[in-house]
Amino acid sequence: MGWVKKIQISFAKRLLLTTTLLLFYVLAHTQNIDLENVGKNIKGQLKQKKKIKISGGVNANTIFYTGNAGAGREPFNYFLTGNVAISMFNMSIPLSFNYTNSGFSYRYALPRLPNRLSIHPKYKWVTGHIGNVAMSFSPYTLNGVVFSGSGVDLAPKGKWKFSAMYGRLQKAIPYTPGNSTALTTYRRMGYGTKVGYDTKKYKAILSLFTAKDIYNSLTIKPDSAQIFPQQNTSISVEGSMPIIANLQLKAEMGVSVLTRDTRAPLYGDSVGNTNIFIKLFGGRTSTNVFKAVKADLNYTIGSSMMGIGFEKVDPGYQTLGAYYFNNDLQNITVQFAQSLFSGKVNFSGNVGWQRDDLKKKKSSGSSRTLVAANVSYNPGPRFTTTATYSNFQTVTNVKPQFQLINQFTPFNNLDTLDFRQLSQNANINANIILKQDKEKPQNLNINLSFQDSYDMQGGIIKPTNASRFYNFSGAYSRINNKKAMSLSSAFNLTYNFIGLQKVITAGPTLSINKQLWNKKVRTGLSTSYNTTISSAIAQTNVFIARFNAAYVYKKKHNISLNIAGMNRVTKGKGTIYDYTATVAYSYNF
Repeated sequence: MGWVKKIQISFAKRLLLTTTLLLFYVLAHTQNIDLENVGKNIKGQLKQKKKIKISGGVNANTIFYTGNAGAGREPFNYFLTGNVAISMFNMSIPLSFNYTNSGFSYRYALPRLPNRLSIHPKYKWVTGHIGNVAMSFSPYTLNGVVFSGSGVDLAPKGKWKFSAMYGRLQKAIPYTPGNSTALTTYRRMGYGTKVGYDTKKYKAILSLFTAKDIYNSLTIKPDSAQIFPQQNTSISVEGSMPIIANLQLKAEMGVSVLTRDTRAPLYGDSVGNTNIFIKLFGGRTSTNVFKAVKADLNYTIGSSMMGIGFEKVDPGYQTLGAYYFNNDLQNITVQFAQSLFSGKVNFSGNVGWQRDDLKKKKSSGSSRTLVAANVSYNPGPRFTTTATYSNFQTVTNVKPQFQLINQFTPFNNLDTLDFRQLSQNANINANIILKQDKEKPQNLNINLSFQDSYDMQGGIIKPTNASRFYNFSGAYSRINNKKAMSLSSAFNLTYNFIGLQKVITAGPTLSINKQLWNKKVRTGLSTSYNTTISSAIAQTNVFIARFNAAYVYKKKHNISLNIAGMNRVTKGKGTIYDYTATVAYSYNF
């Protein structure tokens, strides 16, 4: 009976491990701790977590299939699946099994320690962050990077706010020479602070963030992999204030001083630099200074609003406190909104211009223009309509490689290759309540959309690079609450013009839903037909029918039936048919 003892010992070890992990998880899982009411919280948590809960379910499905669309598909399949979860101390131990006509399998999982732990104790207006946490000061300084350390947010009732953090931004991963796919990083430490002053009219925020790679954290230096120890100091100033009545200015400026290699020579008498930020924060020959600015000016009076926005980010702008940056761009936006006739008509729109390659150093530069408008008309509760339009345009200037080679004098102006992409989108939607009745409401919805896009090169539009899409849909619905029945019908039409080919697809859809036996059984039947015409010749005809029924007993037992059939007739390819019936039963406890 040695195998019995082995099983007992193995089970005892698993039980001990599970209990230990559960207790550890409880201590770590209580992340948001209100120290002001910590006694009440612990007492309440113990009352709730001392109970063991078992939950799960069983599902049985059978699928019958016949047709010539699914090659090699089995005519009959069955599935029996189940899952059981033992919950204790806010942790769940799952067990699942799966039995089909292809075999049997099961799976269970013991609780594991989470790879990231954090607690956030709170006392009145002081909130702490301990463990693996993330904080955000500004998009230009610290923005959502996960660090291992501690932080604090102070938010008293007054006008001042304060935040600070310190911790490890990334751990050291040793370098393996010859393995180009292995990730290598220096240990990076960082700290930052944020101070804010906020009133009803004025707002000022100053944030500072500093990060540095520890050079001695790696024994073998990954210079050959172009990985160097870096250092960064970034600062951001943000504020808002009224200029005059109803005119509000909001602006933010960020500066990042980034050193690509902390071993590079210091700036000195032989290597001078007049940048004020280099002098202020210190720098080396591998140090670059990047700037970013964003400003919005909005004027609001009554139901009217106008605004202008500006954003410019230097090429290469980066801080070690963010994972990703959009840089080398300049945006100018103008937006406006107007409400008329006591809010029955609302109009809003914006125009934007964006360009990159600010320093003209890329092999190609692009600029784009975006125009968008939205109009809504609501004369009463029974009629609502909206219309939207947008015009997107991108211009790319590609600099030929021979422009520099063949430039005989600095005064030669060689043409660049201009590529322009344009796209227009428009949509109109109208919703009409034909009959506003609690017992028998009726509704009509109409939608029309249009999209047009084409490419232009050298001022010429190629027909093969143009496309147009027109979509129309109309839907009517009627509900009879007394009979627990609903009826809906729709008609859809799509016209596509892609290159030199024109394709039209159109067809109706009809569906009916009915509840039986005191609404215990839900049934539904739907049919649809559509035809596709290309070059004035019908190419494909599709007919689809679906039926479903579901019955729920005592909220735990669910029995359902789904039947679906499809016939597709394609010119020159014959008929394809597909019929499927699914019977399912589920029980949840």
